[in-house]
Amino acid sequence: MTTTTPLRPETGFDEHPPRHERPDGLSRAIPFPEPHVEKIRGVKLIALWFGLAAGAWCIAAGVGYGLYVVVQTVL
Repeated sequence: MTTTTPLRPETGFDEHPPRHERPDGLSRAIPFPEPHVEKIRGVKLIALWFGLAAGAWCIAAGVGYGLYVVVQTVL
């Protein structure tokens, strides 16, 4: 076997796989409609960002204090 020998025999199906159509002629996959999503704007958006930032800082402070306690205990 050389490097130019194909690993699979040529079947002819690789280029165009067979399509099985529905008997009624409709497509097999009907796309779902896009959901309507209301955007958060104004004061709600600012409050959300402030809350997320405050939560992240609380988690970072808690992890930092936990590492401080572990290092103090080990030393």
